[in-house]
Amino acid sequence: MDQAKATDAAKLVASLYRGEIARPKRFPEECRPSSFFDVQEIFDGLVEQLDRPVQGWKLYFPFKAGQPNLVAPIFNLLSSGEHITPAMSDVRIWEPEIVFRANIDLPPRAEAYTYEEVASAVDAVPAIEFLAFRFDVSGFEELADRPFEAYADNTLSGGFVVGEAVADWRSIDFSSLRFVAQEDGETVGDARGGHPVVDPFILVFVGVNTARKRHGIRKGQILATLSPSQLLTAKPRSTISAKFEGLGQATATFDY
Repeated sequence: MDQAKATDAAKLVASLYRGEIARPKRFPEECRPSSFFDVQEIFDGLVEQLDRPVQGWKLYFPFKAGQPNLVAPIFNLLSSGEHITPAMSDVRIWEPEIVFRANIDLPPRAEAYTYEEVASAVDAVPAIEFLAFRFDVSGFEELADRPFEAYADNTLSGGFVVGEAVADWRSIDFSSLRFVAQEDGETVGDARGGHPVVDPFILVFVGVNTARKRHGIRKGQILATLSPSQLLTAKPRSTISAKFEGLGQATATFDY
C-alpha cells in the first residue's frame, strides 16, 4: 500500500469516528489493507486525519517472525465511574485489562530504551477496554476472513476506562494475579493470570522501543497491553467493573 492509499484509508476511518458518513461494509478495494505494514500506515495517518489528542497507545506483538510490532492510537479515555456513550461505541463488548501510564516523557531517540528506564517511567493502572465497530458489520464472525481490515479499524477499540495508577507495580506477580469482572454486581469472570504474554509489562517495553522510532510516548499517555480475559458482552445500561487483586479496579456504565 502506497502512502496515498494509506491516507485515503485513514481519512475513511476518521470520517467514521466523526460520524460524517454512512457506515460501509468494509474498506474500498483501492485502499484495503493487506498486511500489518499497511495497518501501521493507516494508524499513523489516523492520528493526523482525526486531529484529536492521542490519550495513549495500544501495543501489539503480531506473534510471528518478520511481522512488525504495532502501535495504535487511543482517543477515548475515561476515568473510573464515567459513562460510555453511543458516540464512543454502539456495542457493549468489553474486557478487563492492565494498562500502564507514562509518568515522564519517553521521546523519540536512536538509542533503545533499557528495561529499567521503561519500568521506572510507568505506573500500572487497572482498566476496562470497550470495543467499537465503525464499519457496518454484524460481529466478529464477519471479520474472521479479513483480519487486516479489523486491525485497521483502529483495532476495533472504542476506548478505555482507567482507575488509579499504582507506582509499586513491580511487587505484583502478574502470572497469578486474580481479576474479577462484574456486571451490575454479578460476577461474569473470575480467574488468575491468563495474560497472553504472562507479564503485561513486556508489551510496554517493546512498545516504547517501537514508538521511539516514530512519535515517542508523552507523560500521561496510557499503554495498553492486551487482556487476560475473554471478551464480555454487557446488558443494556449496565454497570461493569474490573477488579485486580492488589492493583485496584475500574468501573463504567453503558448509556445504551
